[in-house]
Amino acid sequence: MAIALFLWGLVKLWAHTIFVLPFENPDMLWLLVPVWLGWFFAEFFQEKKGTSLGNAISNAVIVLWGSIDCSRQTVNLIAEHAITGFWNISLRFLIIALVFAYGVFIVVMGWKGRKIIKRIGRIREVTYVFAVFAPVFYNATPLNWQHLIAAVLFFPIFYFAIELIDKYTPNPRALREDENEESSSSASTSSNLSSTSSFDNPFSQQPAQQQSQYPQQSNQQRLYSQYNRPQNQNVYNRYRRP
Repeated sequence: MAIALFLWGLVKLWAHTIFVLPFENPDMLWLLVPVWLGWFFAEFFQEKKGTSLGNAISNAVIVLWGSIDCSRQTVNLIAEHAITGFWNISLRFLIIALVFAYGVFIVVMGWKGRKIIKRIGRIREVTYVFAVFAPVFYNATPLNWQHLIAAVLFFPIFYFAIELIDKYTPNPRALREDENEESSSSASTSSNLSSTSSFDNPFSQQPAQQQSQYPQQSNQQRLYSQYNRPQNQNVYNRYRRP
C-alpha cells in the first residue's frame, strides 16, 4: 500500500510538472513554448518514422541553447538569494552540465556520422528534458529525489505514448511527398549505377570478347593445318622458283 501511494505521488508530481507548472509561472513559457511547438511540427512532419543525422544535430542546438538559458536563470536566482545551499546549487549546475554535454555529444557524433544519435537525438528526448527540468531551474518546483525519480521512471511512458500516436495517426501530406521524392531519387540513382557499371566497365565485356576470339583462333589453326598437308606442300614446291 505504501508503495502504491508513493507511485501515485510520483505520477501526480510528474503530471503537475509538465502540464500545470508552466502556466502557473509564465516566465517558463518563453522557453517551453518554442520547445513544444518545435516538438509538434518536427515529430509529426519530419521524425514520424525516425530522424536523420541532420535533424538530430538541429535538435542538439535546442539542447545547447536551453541549457544556457537554464544556467542564466539559475545565476539570477542565486543573485536574488532565491535558492541557497551548496548542494542545491551544485546539483543544479551538475544537471545543467549534463544537459549541455548531452547536446555537445549529439553534435560531435553527428559530425562523425555515428548513427547512434538517430536514437538519442530525436526531438521527443530533447522536449522531455526541458519539460521536466525547466520548472526546476525557474524555481517553480524544488529539486529533490522524488522529482529525479519521476523524471526517469516515466520517461518510457512519454516516449512510447508518442510512438503510439505516430503509429495510429495518418501521415501528413508533406511527409508523404518527402517519402515519394526520396524513393524516386533512390530508384534513379540505382538505375544510373547499374547502367554505368554495364556500359563503362571493360571487364563486363571481357567474357564475350574471349568467346569471339576462340572461333577465330580455331579457324586460323585449321587453315594452317590444311595448307601444310603433303599434297599442298607438293604444289607449292612445283611452282617454286629454282
